[in-house]
Amino acid sequence: MLRIRVAPSVVLVFLATLMLHAQGGQQPRPADDRIGNRFGASTPADPASIERGKTLYSSGCAFCHGADARGAQGPDLARSLFVTNDEGGRVLGEFLKAGRPANGMPPFPTLTAGDLTDLSAFLKAGMTAAMSRPPMDPASIVVGDAAAGAAYFNSAGRCSTCHSPSGNFKGIGGRYNPLVLQGRMINPRVVGGGRGVTVPPPPPPTVRVTLPGGGVVAGRLLSVNDFFVTLIDSNGVRRTLERDNDVPKVEISDPLEAHRQQMLVYTDQIMHDLVAYLVTLK
Repeated sequence: MLRIRVAPSVVLVFLATLMLHAQGGQQPRPADDRIGNRFGASTPADPASIERGKTLYSSGCAFCHGADARGAQGPDLARSLFVTNDEGGRVLGEFLKAGRPANGMPPFPTLTAGDLTDLSAFLKAGMTAAMSRPPMDPASIVVGDAAAGAAYFNSAGRCSTCHSPSGNFKGIGGRYNPLVLQGRMINPRVVGGGRGVTVPPPPPPTVRVTLPGGGVVAGRLLSVNDFFVTLIDSNGVRRTLERDNDVPKVEISDPLEAHRQQMLVYTDQIMHDLVAYLVTLK
C-alpha cells in the first residue's frame, strides 16, 4: 500500500489557515436585509425595484392572481415554484415569456430583464406577509349596486344581446365566485376559475384571408399584426401569411369583440355594479 508522509509544518499551516478563516471570514448576512429569505433569494432588497415590480404586477397580473398574489382566477403565487425558486427574474422570466396559453396563461414576451428583476423583487418581498394572511374573501369585492348592474346589463351595456339570466347565465352567480366573474369580464379568454372551479373556454377567433389572386385561406386565428397573420386552417396546418398594408385582405371574426369594446367604456362603478348583479343569478 502506498503511504504519503506529510510534513508537520504543512499540517500546522493548514490548521492555522482554517482557524483564521473561521475567526475572520465573512459572516452570514442577517435574514431581514434580504428579500424573500425563506424562499432562497440572495438579492438585497431594493425599494425602488420592488415599487416598479408592484406597478407591473398590478397592471398585468393582479386581475388573475389577486391583488395580494394569493390567487383568484389564476393560482396562488405563494405556492408557485416559479416564484419561490426564482433568482433575479431568471426562472420567472423563462416561464412568463412562453406562458401556458392552453391553460389560460398568456405569454409576456416583451418583458425586459429589468422588468423581470423588478417583478421578482416585488413578489418575493411580499410573499412572506401574504402567506401569513388568510386568502382574500372573494365576497369582499361585491360593493356595487345590483339594481344598477341589472339596468346596465339590459340597456346601455347591451350584455343581454349575448347573455341571458334564464339561458347561458342561469345560475352563474352560484357556479363562480365574484373574483372569477369580474376577471372574466376583463379577460374572457382566461381559462380556469380559481380553486376547484372550471370555466369552459370561449370559442376562438377566426380569420378569413383573401389573397391577391382571389384565393381564400381561413381558419382559427393565432396571431395578427401589421406584417403577418398566423392561423390554423381547416386541415390543421399552421400557416403564416405576410401582410403589406391591406394586402391580402384580412377579416377577423371574434365572438368576444363586444367585451373588448366594453373595456373602452367600463368605469370602476359599472364593473362593481355588474358583479353585484351577476352574483344574484343563482
